Amino acid sequence: MRLMTYNILEGGEGRIDPLAEAIRLARADVVVVQEAWDRGLFEKLADRLGMDCFLAAHPTNAQGGVGLLSKRKIREAVNYGPLDARLTRAAFHAIVEAGKVSLPVIGVHLHPYETFADEDERLKELAGVLEIGRVFSGRPHVIAGDFNSYHPEQMIDVARLRPSSRKRIAGQKDQLPREVVRKMLEAGYVDAHSLHHPAETFGCSFTTAYPAARVDYLFVSPDLCPKVVSCEVFTPAIGRYASDHYPVVAELDLG
Repeated sequence: MRLMTYNILEGGEGRIDPLAEAIRLARADVVVVQEAWDRGLFEKLADRLGMDCFLAAHPTNAQGGVGLLSKRKIREAVNYGPLDARLTRAAFHAIVEAGKVSLPVIGVHLHPYETFADEDERLKELAGVLEIGRVFSGRPHVIAGDFNSYHPEQMIDVARLRPSSRKRIAGQKDQLPREVVRKMLEAGYVDAHSLHHPAETFGCSFTTAYPAARVDYLFVSPDLCPKVVSCEVFTPAIGRYASDHYPVVAELDLG
């Protein structure tokens, strides 16, 4: 099964065709989608791809939708946006059929921006995300999405960041927030990309215009690690026209 996480930027307005093409080129079976702001556009994207879909909306943040596109049957789906006040955007879990087994997939999109104050907001959200993960303790599962935080081992050239990011971190000695990803790793989750890439070869998913770092992750529970065949930042030429994020794609051998 090929699993993707993809921030489609502002609902994908005006870019449904290049987004669909990027997903097709990646041969994705299941896609966790962030910034799914517009249900009509999200369902149009699903229709273009011939995929089933589930959209988790947030009750107070119209721009907080997180969705799932799937070629595999979606057996259940739960939106935690209305259930957990810590979440500034929606989050969901879904159970998708994967060969002879079913796979729980948790989709998230955490609070944006690069200041340490923003990271503090994400840490509050992360407590809720980890609580969802505990529902599937002892069972292979994935937590995927745009975490808006940086891997503690990724080497980042600050000069390559987009100008607005450089401006925001100037007051914190050009340091980028990394605590959220560190907490995910401390909780026992594994960054699937790191399984096949040493830190010096980590890919950059953000932004497509200024690719300097990765904020998009597919975290797997430890029992799923042997099933991860590959995990790459997917950078097709059309990706720059589709979104400001490149997607991250993992191939899982689930039998």
